[in-house]
Amino acid sequence: METIILSKQKVKPSKPTPPHLKNHKLCFLDQVQPPVRIKTILFYENTTPAQNQNNLKNALSETLTLFYPLAGELKEGSTFVDCNDTGVVYVEAQAKTCLSYFLENPDLSQLKKLMIDVECHFVSFQVTRFECGGMAIGASMFHLVSDANTMSAFLNTWANIARERIMPLASLDFTSSSLLFPPQNHLPQDLIFLKTLFFKEGDQFLQRRFVFDSKAIAAIKLKGGSSSTVPKPTRVEALTALIWKHMMLASKAVKGSSSPSCMLNHAVNLRPRLHPPLPNASGNVVWFATTFYESEITSDNIDLSHLVGLVREVFETFSNGENLKELEGDASFTYLVNLATDTINSFGKVDNYMFTSWCRFGLDEVDFGWGKPIWVAPLLDPTCSLGHVQIVILVESGRSSDGIEAWILRNKEEILELENDEEFLQYASPNPSICIP
Repeated sequence: METIILSKQKVKPSKPTPPHLKNHKLCFLDQVQPPVRIKTILFYENTTPAQNQNNLKNALSETLTLFYPLAGELKEGSTFVDCNDTGVVYVEAQAKTCLSYFLENPDLSQLKKLMIDVECHFVSFQVTRFECGGMAIGASMFHLVSDANTMSAFLNTWANIARERIMPLASLDFTSSSLLFPPQNHLPQDLIFLKTLFFKEGDQFLQRRFVFDSKAIAAIKLKGGSSSTVPKPTRVEALTALIWKHMMLASKAVKGSSSPSCMLNHAVNLRPRLHPPLPNASGNVVWFATTFYESEITSDNIDLSHLVGLVREVFETFSNGENLKELEGDASFTYLVNLATDTINSFGKVDNYMFTSWCRFGLDEVDFGWGKPIWVAPLLDPTCSLGHVQIVILVESGRSSDGIEAWILRNKEEILELENDEEFLQYASPNPSICIP
């Protein structure tokens, strides 16, 4: 797919950031994020000509006034963002093909042509028009200042302003996270090491997309809920358990043996679990919870319902009162440092599987006035200077499907095993076409 860059410019907030908001304090959870970017591309069919680029840019400028830290800069070694209204990068591009043609046989390696990265800015966007009138909006945000929840909040706010020309009523919260998780002037060595722990060097990694439709998800939930432990697993619990099982089998097939223990790290959105909940908190309000599978790894021996129970334990780590008490004020730092130390001590002795879910974050709801996206494509970042992070991202597919997609970045040999796993493929469709409704 050929794309041509038509313009590249900065978009700044529509109003100057007031003096009392010029210094945005990071939280401890921001500080421990690895130097990577969260990326996603939203695809739309036949966008209305009236919704022109100027309207998008003007709405983006107004959105940056609300999300003022994302238009700022971080001074090296500082725990504050300088909210100096430096702006974000905005690129307009043209794809020399039709959207329907690209979506008929999606080539994941071509998605990078729909995304611009500018290292000196927190945020960048690329708006690419297709010859048929379709559009792709690629968003890239530095993880230091944004998790996937914050990215979705930003995109939905931008879309609402572009569509309705009114500012959102929901209040944004840029202070609670730093009050609850105060920043640290000096991070312990374990936490500095944790920022790079999950990255692997080399080029033998593959990105793959598997789609689970509603029928497959219902079957997995039924099978995974056969135990009385978790009789009604959620979609994310059931899918995580299934993918984890077959990734463990793939790893064993490649290595010829399995580690004595397999570690699951799953990102947990803390916002709804805190007391009181912080639904509008921006930045990073997320942490990885961990569990282990320590039995023999064979297809017959790994019971899906047992894995579902382990996954449920992962989410309950930050859902009970005792653990949540540890996440208050300065105590949060000690508690999370201890969790990080335990993870590091276990890491070299076990096989690790990292998951995150973007489901119910609202990325599939971002409507600029052309309807909801027909496809939401998270773009894994294999180009980080640290190497590759092996991860599974779960996300709703978009308006074209009622299913959930699993985007997997893993070493080549294990991916190839997974692609030939007949039991796994009973539920998962490898990179199917995206149907325009």
